[in-house]
Amino acid sequence: MKQPSDPLNWHELTLPGQFLVAGAIVMIGAMIFVGNWVSQRIEDAVVFNSASSAALFMESFISPLSQELADNDTLSPPARQALAEIFNGTALGERVVSYKIWLDGGRIVHASDPDQIGRIFDPSDELLAAWSGQVSASFEDLNDPEDAPEASLDVPLLEVYSPIRQVYTGEVIAVAEFYEVADQLSADILSARQTSWLIVGGAFAASGLLLFWIVQAGGRTIRQQRQALTEQLAKTEQISAQNAGLRKSVVAASSRAIAQTERAIRRIGSDLHDGPAQYLSLASLRLDGALGADETPSTDAALVRESLDKALDELRIISRGLALPDLDTLSIDELITRAVDDHHRQTELDVDVALNMLPDVALNYAQKLCMFRFLQETLSNVTRHAKTPTARVSATVDAQSLTLSVEDKGPGFDPDQTRKLRSDGGQGLWGLRDRAESIGGEMTVSSTRGQGTVISLMLPYEEATL
Repeated sequence: MKQPSDPLNWHELTLPGQFLVAGAIVMIGAMIFVGNWVSQRIEDAVVFNSASSAALFMESFISPLSQELADNDTLSPPARQALAEIFNGTALGERVVSYKIWLDGGRIVHASDPDQIGRIFDPSDELLAAWSGQVSASFEDLNDPEDAPEASLDVPLLEVYSPIRQVYTGEVIAVAEFYEVADQLSADILSARQTSWLIVGGAFAASGLLLFWIVQAGGRTIRQQRQALTEQLAKTEQISAQNAGLRKSVVAASSRAIAQTERAIRRIGSDLHDGPAQYLSLASLRLDGALGADETPSTDAALVRESLDKALDELRIISRGLALPDLDTLSIDELITRAVDDHHRQTELDVDVALNMLPDVALNYAQKLCMFRFLQETLSNVTRHAKTPTARVSATVDAQSLTLSVEDKGPGFDPDQTRKLRSDGGQGLWGLRDRAESIGGEMTVSSTRGQGTVISLMLPYEEATL
């Protein structure tokens, strides 16, 4: 059983399924990032606006009472008393649970908690910002050491730092820090977060659904096209199988036709040799007997005798051209040796024969005939065109086919010029190629001027049983 984390499951998903998984991961991550960013910006804006309003309100009370800090580093008793009356037992005191007045250097000059007066702390970032003239604030961020008393109250607090400026010069002479109960601010921030998350989540969900619908439609189209391609492929494979069967039938028919034709031609050659040639020979002998040995033949008799001799020679030539050995009884090496020996007797061309045969190689009659005609034609070409005293015939076999090659070291030629019929009635290389291809074989010619020629015939075994 495959585990959900198996990577193969990804490839088994459809395109819409892959998009759904990948898109969900990306969109959820983007939604979390954007949602946090938006909600944080909203929270910062709400906190800053609330802090600005509170600072402006508090400045109207604290600033007049703190102007003496421009010349002194302590508040006078009347000022302290006035601050105590403002924050004790009043509506403002219910909102502001604690306050501190800071001098430069991080020293608390006055505070609602007497224990904090005179203590020195490292200035926080918000305090430094206030000393630069900016109102700064933080919500529920009571992690600084001076915030320990306020943090123990365990209520939502808005911590605000407001600069106290000298009335005439505008110079910051102190910083007022106060902690305002922020129950309503907390509720507003929570509502703003929920609203922002609903908007962001809704936007991403709508976008995801729209994109999924588009991909779903595209996936449906792809599935339909894939189904059509699959059906077309099945039809193509069926047609290919039919074509292969037809090819085998054509090759088989061609092999049978060639075999029958060649056997018929062989019978014609034999009949010419045993019939008309014998009658012409007998007529020539009878003519000699009729004329007598001592009589001088007339012009007509001499012409008849010459015509009989020419006709007899031509019939013998035709008979030899048509006659073939009994190829059915010859093995492959015997066939090659027979063709080479016949050519050697006629032309005295030395042929080096290299055979690498398997004992069970079996070819049908049409293939053997093609090999024999191939050797006749190529060796004849070596004698006529290559004009070299030697040639090489080699045969190799593999698991699928037999390859027969004839090589010479002649002047070579342009293979493109061989695609024409011979004027003397011979097959030529074009005819050999057509014969080979008609029974499922292949013939190749490799020749370079000045470097000789190699002509190869390949016959596949699969055609031997057709």
